[in-house]
Amino acid sequence: MLAGVALLVLFALAGAAAAQPFSDVTAAAGIDHQHGWREPLVSEDGSFDERRHFAGGVAAGDIDGDGWVDLYFVRGDVGPHLLFRNRGDGTFEEVGAAAGVALVAVGPGRFHAGCGPAFADVDGDGRLDLFVGNLLGEPPALFRNRGDGTFADVTAASGLLALTRATYSAAFGDVDGDGDLDLALAHWNSILVPGESSETLWRNDGRGRFTDVSRESGIAAALLAGSELAFDFTFTPNFADLDDDGDLDLLIAADIGSSRVFRNRGDGTFEDRTDRAVISDENGMGAAVGDVDGDGVLDWFVSSIWDPDGFAEGAWGVSGNRLYRGRGDGTFADVTTTAGVREGYWGWAATFADLDNDGHLDLFHVNGFGRSPDYEPSAAFHSDPSRLFLARGDGTFAERAAELGVAGDGMGRGAVAFDYDRDGDLDLLTTSNAGPPHLFRNDAPPPHHFLAVRLEGGGPNSAGVGARVLVEAGGRTQMRELRAGSNYLSQDPIEAHFGLGEAATAERVEVRWPDGARTVRESVAAGQLLRLGPPAACAADCNGDGRVAAAEVLRAVRLAAGAAAPASCPSLDATPGAGAVVAQVFGCGDP
Repeated sequence: MLAGVALLVLFALAGAAAAQPFSDVTAAAGIDHQHGWREPLVSEDGSFDERRHFAGGVAAGDIDGDGWVDLYFVRGDVGPHLLFRNRGDGTFEEVGAAAGVALVAVGPGRFHAGCGPAFADVDGDGRLDLFVGNLLGEPPALFRNRGDGTFADVTAASGLLALTRATYSAAFGDVDGDGDLDLALAHWNSILVPGESSETLWRNDGRGRFTDVSRESGIAAALLAGSELAFDFTFTPNFADLDDDGDLDLLIAADIGSSRVFRNRGDGTFEDRTDRAVISDENGMGAAVGDVDGDGVLDWFVSSIWDPDGFAEGAWGVSGNRLYRGRGDGTFADVTTTAGVREGYWGWAATFADLDNDGHLDLFHVNGFGRSPDYEPSAAFHSDPSRLFLARGDGTFAERAAELGVAGDGMGRGAVAFDYDRDGDLDLLTTSNAGPPHLFRNDAPPPHHFLAVRLEGGGPNSAGVGARVLVEAGGRTQMRELRAGSNYLSQDPIEAHFGLGEAATAERVEVRWPDGARTVRESVAAGQLLRLGPPAACAADCNGDGRVAAAEVLRAVRLAAGAAAPASCPSLDATPGAGAVVAQVFGCGDP
C-alpha cells in the first residue's frame, strides 16, 4: 500500500528518479519493426536529403469498432507499411497485407515513400478510412474501409492525384459545415507560385472525393505572401474552433518562421490572423492543441529548436518551443517562458494528454535531428531525449521525462497518446526516422479516476470531429475538442480522455456537436469508455431499456454489409420495437 502511495506521489509531483511509471513494452506487445532507408541520407558530395530524414509516422484509430485502438506505421523503403490490429489483451497482430494496406516504396506505377498517415471517416459510412502521405512529389494514398477487415484503394477516384508536392502531415475537419470531413495537408519545402494553388485545403464532396480549394479560400495567397523564397514550409496542420463561433479555424505549424493562424470566415474563405509579434516560433514543426489552463479556450503548442549553447551551428533558430494561450477571440498570447516549456531540444511531434489523470493536460514531445557522421552541424541533436512536461495545475509545467521512463533518445518523429490496454491511463507511442518505434505502458496506480468519451453516429462526420465534450467532476469543468489532426506525422485516436482525480462520478457530461445539437448525461460513473450518439439517435431512454445495445448490433451489421440508411423509418405504430431501433441507428425519426 505504501509503495503504491509513494509511486502516485512521484507521478503527481515528479519526485525521486527511482520509480518509473512508464515501461517499454514494445516487444511484449508484438511490435517488432524498424523505419529506414536503403540509401544513405548523405550523398558522396555531402548533400543531405532532408525530406527523407524528416519522414515517418503512425496513425492511431479503432478501425473495426471493437473499442480497441489499432495502429498504422509507415516504414520508409525498407519494407511494407504495417497495420497492427489491437487484440485487446495487450498485444497487436500485424495484418497489413491481409487488409490491403501494405504499401511498398516501389510498386507498379507508384513510388510510395510513406509519411504522416491518418484515420478519418471520409465517406460518411461510419468506418475509419486511411490516408497515407507521400514524399518526392508523388500523390498520397487513400483507402476506404470496407468494414470486413479489408480496405479498398480509392486513390484514383479521390481527386488527390492532382498533388504535385511532398505531403508530410494531414488533418481532417468539417470547415464548410456540410457535415463531411474536409482535408488540410502540409507540404514542407515545396515551391509556391503566385496565382497557383498551394494544395493545402481540400473540400470533400461527402463521398471521399476531394477538390483543391486553396486558392478560393485565400490560403494559397497568404502562404505565398509570408514565405521566404516562395517556398511552402508547412509541417503540421490542425483544425480548431479558436473563437467558439461554431466553425473550424486552421492552425499550421511551419518552418522558417512561417507558422500560421487562419480564421474561418464561415463563407468558404479564411483570414490570415497571424500576429507575428506573438506567433514567433522560428522552426515550427510539431504541434498540440488543447485547453491546458482550463478556461474553456483552446491553446496551441508548437515544437521548435532549443540549443543549450545558444548558438546555431546551422541555418536554424535556437530559442525553443512556444506555448500560445488562446484568448477566445482567435488570437493568442505567448506564455512559453511562464509555462516553462521552452527547452525541448530539436522538437518534432507533440501531444497534450492527462497522463496522471489529475485533471490537467500534460505535454509530451519527441526530438532529434541528424545522425553522426551523416550531418556534423547538427551533432548536438543526435541523441536528444524526449520531453515530458507534467502540469502543476497552475499553468506551469515541470520536465520529468527521465524520471518517468520516457526519455528515449532516438531520431523521434511521431508521438501518440492513447490507452492501448484500456486500463484507464494514457500510454505513449513514439516513432523514429531510421529506427524502431517504442510503446511505453503507463503503470500509474489508482486512486486517480478517468472517463473516456467516444462519439458515434453523427451523420457523415460519424466520429464527431470538431465536437466539444465537457465534463464536470470534482468541482471543475474540463473541455476537449475532438480532432482528426496531426501531432506531426502522427495522430491520436478521435476520442476524449479525462482525468477525474479523486472524483468517482462525473456530475455532468455534455457533447456540443458540430451542428449545434447537444447530448447530455448526468451522474456518469468514472472508469469507462462512454459511447455517445447525437440526440436524433438517442431520443428514447438510451441507458435504460437496452435499445442502445440492440442499435449497436444492428449498426455493426449494417456497416459490415455496406448497407445504406433507409429512405424513411419503419412505421413505429406497425413495428414499434424495430422502428425504434432503426430510428436510433440511422438517426431518422423520433422513437
